[in-house]
Amino acid sequence: MAKVVIIYDSKSGNTETMAKSIAEGARAVSGVEVFLKKLGEPFSLRILDNADALILGSPAHYGHVTLEMRDFLTCLRGGQEAGRLKLGGKVGAAFGSYGWDGGVCIERLGIDLGNLGIKVQSLVLAQVPPLPYSALKEKSLKEYRDLGRSIAEKAPKQ
Repeated sequence: MAKVVIIYDSKSGNTETMAKSIAEGARAVSGVEVFLKKLGEPFSLRILDNADALILGSPAHYGHVTLEMRDFLTCLRGGQEAGRLKLGGKVGAAFGSYGWDGGVCIERLGIDLGNLGIKVQSLVLAQVPPLPYSALKEKSLKEYRDLGRSIAEKAPKQ
């Protein structure tokens, strides 16, 4: 059974909605187990060792991923350098929302995943209009479900 891990941060709820859509798409693939975790919720990094795919998401915050996601990436790098985490060879993707920066922070998140040895398959992002009109469109949510399905299908089954 392939294991897909989706870890995200969310401030306004848009990135959380995206993460849930990705999970929905991944669960549509037969024989796939999905772990969906928001940064700040307790979970063991061991789920990453057993994962076949890792998908990370964050909203843009002043042109960068959130501080919580940056800290998490630092933790992943440290765990890998110490030999406690094995991330190389897994498939992965990055996603997120942005308002004004053109989504460059999500591109950087994809580069960070690649630097961890993860085979990045896709970057998906959605521009969210400013508040109070910040709801995601159904077209965007379909793209996120498609991303989840695509990564789940590419994840090597253990």
